[in-house]
Formats: sequence, C-alpha cells, structure tokens
Amino acid sequence: MRHIKIASRASKLALVQSDYVRGLLQSLCRGVEISIVEVSTKGDRDKSDFLYKSESIGFFTSEVENTLLNDRADIAVHSLKDLPTTPAKGLIIAAIPKRESPADALVASQGIASIGDLPAGATVGTSSLRRIAQLKHRRKDLECVPLRGNVETRIGKVRNGQIDAAIVACAGLNRLGLSDKISAILPPEDFIPAPAQGALAIQTRGDDDELIELLGRLDHQPTRAAVEAERYVLTAMRGGCSIPLGVYAQIRDDTITIEAMISDIEGENYIRFSETARLNESRACAEELAEKLLAAGGKEILEEIRGDRA
Repeated sequence: MRHIKIASRASKLALVQSDYVRGLLQSLCRGVEISIVEVSTKGDRDKSDFLYKSESIGFFTSEVENTLLNDRADIAVHSLKDLPTTPAKGLIIAAIPKRESPADALVASQGIASIGDLPAGATVGTSSLRRIAQLKHRRKDLECVPLRGNVETRIGKVRNGQIDAAIVACAGLNRLGLSDKISAILPPEDFIPAPAQGALAIQTRGDDDELIELLGRLDHQPTRAAVEAERYVLTAMRGGCSIPLGVYAQIRDDTITIEAMISDIEGENYIRFSETARLNESRACAEELAEKLLAAGGKEILEEIRGDRA
C-alpha cells in the first residue's frame, strides 16, 4: 500500500486525535508509511468573541477537507461534531471509530463538584450556545463569558483565576491526558451534549476504493448508528452547528432512545423531548423528534437567533 497522508488541524488535540487514528491504521497495515499534514483553519486563527456569532459553515473543517480535494492528503480526521451535516462533494465519512465520552465536564477550582456548588454570580467560560442555555436554565445568576483557544488555555484561565469555571468536552480532556482536571462530569442524559460529541470522523475521497475498504475496518457500528441519529436531528432542525441544540442517543439491543433539547440563550424557554424507536427506524425517530422541538417553540428560537446575527 502507498504512503498515507492524514490531514489534521494543527491544534494539540487535533494532532493527538490524528495520531490515534494513525496508530489504528498502523495496526492494520504494518510497514506502511503514515504521516500527518497539519492544516491551519479559520476556527483556529479566529479567537474572537462567542463562536456562535459566526455563521461560517465548516469553521474548523473546510480547509482540512480542501487538503483532500486538492490531493495533498489521503484521509482527514475530524471531531465529528464540527463537520457540517451536508457532506462536501466528493468526500465520504469512511469510518467512525468507537466514541469517547460524549459528556461535558465542569472544570473549576478545588472544592467545586457540581454546577450547584459554584458561588453566586460565578463566571463560567464557554463559547457554546448550547452550554450557555443549559447553564442559565439551571443557574440564572451565572455569568457566561467567551472562552476560545486550546484546551490547555481554557484550563489555564480557571487555574489562574481569570474565570471561576469552564465547561469543556470530557473527550478532549481524556484524549489529552487531562482527566484529573475534571471537577464534575455532567451526565449526558441531564446536560445534553452536542450531536456526535466525543466521536471522530475519518474522511476520504469517495473514489478511493482502496482506502475506503481499509478505513471501513475501523468503523464502530454502534457508535455510527448513535451519532448519525443525533446528526439527523440536527439536519431536521435546519439550524447549523452553532445553535442551542443538544442531542444524545443511546442504543439498547435493537432500540434507540434519542434525547434532545433546544432553548433560548437565557435558558427560559427550555424545550426537551425524548423518543424511542426500533434501531432501523432511527432516522424517522430523529425527524419526528426535531419536528416536536420546532413545533413547541424551537422554530421561534432559531428565528430569533438568525435575527440577532443579521
């Protein structure tokens, strides 16, 4: 087999994720040279304000995808939650490995073991509308402040007292060996994560049959079924990735249960539903769930967000 080039964002976490995939591939095809091509993305360069204020699609992924389309790399590794639900023409997700934790984590000073333990008026760093809405739904007094940069930078701002706490993905902390920084894991059934949070997507060109066959051996079917159902809800909501939407799917035997929430930014109009169906009906289940959310007030929430951006 030929030399395989993996396109990756240049952040430390992205490189750790790409190196993980490189290790998986090396276990399948020993002796094949596999290298990583670092790509700077708009999302990495732009550190300003809240992320949700940008309407850019593929904020962290489009330039990595272009590396594939321009034949400068053979596969790309993404955090699946960052990928638009409409695939780039000519590219496919050939594998979704087993998912890391989908949960969010609270990182705070010593002695804080829950959101309820935070002092009155505490500053919490996050640039996610979904996280802000769920925090505000629980604690109106919390002050959410913009928090961008790599995981280490975010933790550092808590450690040096610039903010009282931060909400970050457990998966990133675990992959970076920073699990000891977690003050509390927020159960995904309660604090609902972003669609496909914790999952990786391995992308390649749709006409590269050799790599499609190889990468298919890394696909974890239960993970794919769950995260695809979550992304079906996102697609049906017609809102893009920067909306206050949380979705979490669990598979038990041949059934799937999907939990989803949408809320205004203040956490006042908080809407949540759950649907269960047979696994082979997951798409219809997801679409029905999305329609319930929209009909119960989600449509107005999305229209308000679009109006604010305009």
